[in-house]
Amino acid sequence: MIIHRSILKELFGNFIIVIFSMSVILFMEKFVRLTRLFMGKGADIIDIVKVFLYLQPSILLLSIPMAILIAIFLTYGRMATDSEIIVLKGSGMSFFDISKSSVMLSIVCFLTLLLISLYLMPRSTHSFKRTLHETIIKKASMTLEAETFSDVFKGTVIYVKEIPSKDRFKGIFIYRDTDKSVDEPVVIVAENGVITSNPKENLIKLSMNNGLVHTFKKNSSSEIAFSEYDFVLTSGLESVTKTKPDEIKTLDLWKNRKTRISWAIELNRRFALPFACLIFGILGPALSNKIGKTGRLGGFSLSLTILILYYMLLIMGEGLAKSGKISPFWGGWVSNIFFGVTAMLFFYIAYKDKPLKKL
Repeated sequence: MIIHRSILKELFGNFIIVIFSMSVILFMEKFVRLTRLFMGKGADIIDIVKVFLYLQPSILLLSIPMAILIAIFLTYGRMATDSEIIVLKGSGMSFFDISKSSVMLSIVCFLTLLLISLYLMPRSTHSFKRTLHETIIKKASMTLEAETFSDVFKGTVIYVKEIPSKDRFKGIFIYRDTDKSVDEPVVIVAENGVITSNPKENLIKLSMNNGLVHTFKKNSSSEIAFSEYDFVLTSGLESVTKTKPDEIKTLDLWKNRKTRISWAIELNRRFALPFACLIFGILGPALSNKIGKTGRLGGFSLSLTILILYYMLLIMGEGLAKSGKISPFWGGWVSNIFFGVTAMLFFYIAYKDKPLKKL
């Protein structure tokens, strides 16, 4: 039908614009946080492209539901302002026919997001973390600059006076704070040194010559001179061997959902977010039909308010599930249940607003 194609065309155009904008915003937020770790002069363009691609599934998991709701409010809000919805009802179209385009788009997005959430995201997240580790390790020497304090490596501040050649330094100062491997703060000064890395073993080592190791406690301190000293550096990232729930394959999450709460929460999250597309595909047209002529700006503002409430409920639910106050199922689905009931209620009210019968 020409009317359906026209609505779907406008809806899809708004969807593409919104999802592109949201994806760029979400990527830039992550990009800024990664700049300190490895986006300096040590990173190649290939590394940046890899990071961009590996981040897309996790970004799309958030941006697609957002784009669905915003695009629907922009499209149907504009139609309400121009009285097109009244005209369509007057021509005999039911509300279900008017909203059919948004439902179709939401179903396509639901299926796409289900594939991304269940299959692509855990694999891309694992590849993303591995790429970060390999890049930092391979380009370890390039993260240091002459006469500049660097805190790229976890719990460690490094200062070098000169860099005569690649991987070689003169006038080295190191401060390491207390952590699991060091009981007290350590200060190291050395005449010169060389940095080596082994990506396969995730090892970065700074071999220094002719220096001092100074350790100090609350009431005492000690100092040791050395001719050769190897200092192991650690990146600010978690170990590649330490796997987070968002890196676990969906089938493995399902098998261990009863023994690990964090895995059960992640499993419910992977199913809940794609269903948000269906909920927003129903809620958007129904709510646009009842709020009147708000225009694009009003529709955009209302969609942002709904999105904030949705993700607040999701975060609160997952937080309560992690603390053991509610089950992982309710933690992941409470926002979907609330907005799903709301969507069905508004859709029923809009559907009962019968169109004018043709003579």
